[in-house]
Amino acid sequence: MSTTGTSTNGKRRIAVVGVGKRVREAVLPALCAIEESFEVVGLYARTARTLEAAGREWPVVPLSDLHDLQGVDLLYVAVGKDAVPSVLQQLLSLGASDTDLLIDTPVVRFRHFRHIACLSGFRRVGVPEDCAFLPWIKPVQDCLASGVLGELDELVLWKSGYAYHGLATAKTILGAGGIRRARRKPVENGLFERSLHLDNGAQATIVEPRDYGSGWVQVIGSKGSLCDQARETPSALHLEVAVQGGLCRSVRVGDHVAELDEAEASLTAEDPEGASLIARQEAMKRVGLLRVLRDVRDGGMGYPLEAAVEDTVVDYWLERLGRYRATPLTDPGAPLARGLLSVLSRLGG
Repeated sequence: MSTTGTSTNGKRRIAVVGVGKRVREAVLPALCAIEESFEVVGLYARTARTLEAAGREWPVVPLSDLHDLQGVDLLYVAVGKDAVPSVLQQLLSLGASDTDLLIDTPVVRFRHFRHIACLSGFRRVGVPEDCAFLPWIKPVQDCLASGVLGELDELVLWKSGYAYHGLATAKTILGAGGIRRARRKPVENGLFERSLHLDNGAQATIVEPRDYGSGWVQVIGSKGSLCDQARETPSALHLEVAVQGGLCRSVRVGDHVAELDEAEASLTAEDPEGASLIARQEAMKRVGLLRVLRDVRDGGMGYPLEAAVEDTVVDYWLERLGRYRATPLTDPGAPLARGLLSVLSRLGG
């Protein structure tokens, strides 16, 4: 194997650690859709088995049989939350300084925050947060930038954003770098509402629990709004998908269209006919993951690690305390907060 991790056919060599639902239903299908750029050189888990995914059979090798990372350019880690610290330590012991890492959300659990420090042992680290690469985000952003909705009032993710994934979606749509403050409170019918105030002045509301089948997304402006479900308001624009041959081919809102290429469209099969955009969210996330992989192929690393860590910390405090405010002692991007959170994680086990 080449020590650079690039095979003789020019593909980047990727090893996948973990074979759970995420890998079976999203990672391997996305990798098959971009196999001209990536070569899967190994699937690793606790025990050996044969995995069926993306219409193929994949041999799974015990992680204990991986003795070095020579020739592995990129690691994709998608293991159970409690297994992350030990898996990272095992991979580092194999010599990871020349290997990039994509690590699934939430990166580490809050109580394992101190283990974030060991990520510095990899060449580069990114997060495959597909909710920040959804194909419908760009037309929504373009619609906002065109001014047709007027001044932005609020983004609403009604049962269409889950935990830290919802935070990533809101930040990306609204072009924010971080969350300044947030609250979570119960509302009617067993629902909970998260109110976000972002660092660029934008606001977002996320209503939980997630239910893509009945959920929707809406952007409200001073002159109008957009939504993925038809609204009675005359000024409301419809965020919709164009389907041909059972595959999503484009996403449109008003005059703004995002086309899906053949590889992306291939990941959108089997959604119910006539389903709304959010009802197709699982397919949209697979397309988002493919776009993460293309970003890595082109020199990026997907969703920034720092942004994903913030999402995890904010989500934790909203679940525990119902509120969050970014300060030098709470913002995980601040040195004092990182030190404090590391200490708290040691106390938490």
